[in-house]
Amino acid sequence: MIILDASVAVKWFIRAISSDEADRLLGSAEPLFAPDLFVIEVAAALVRKANMDKSNRSASEAGLASFGEMLAHDVVRIEATRMPDMMAASRLALDLGHPLKDCIYLALAMKMSCELLTCDLRFATKARGTWTKIRVLEG
Repeated sequence: MIILDASVAVKWFIRAISSDEADRLLGSAEPLFAPDLFVIEVAAALVRKANMDKSNRSASEAGLASFGEMLAHDVVRIEATRMPDMMAASRLALDLGHPLKDCIYLALAMKMSCELLTCDLRFATKARGTWTKIRVLEG
């Protein structure tokens, strides 16, 4: 199992920052999971891209549709963030001095005892003192 940070999934839809490693996850037999925040963060990145460059609107809309299909087919399985999960993530955020949203992913990885995959090297560096199963996707 792998917990995906939204920064990894965005690479599937914004081709300018595409990554072969991110693309390989789609064909992997490894189950992919993410907290419910993931849905909002990926959609927000696609909307932000379109709003920054109006010529990208149709690509962003296609990306949003594709993302919706992926979720409907459980390509990434979404886990609800319950209050105990939020409390665990909040403690991590306070301990690490890092934003809560990233720590929600970390708390889920710890709860499910699996790897967290992110593109955020700064976060990974901080979090590895708490959880060693963090991999940074590069490129």
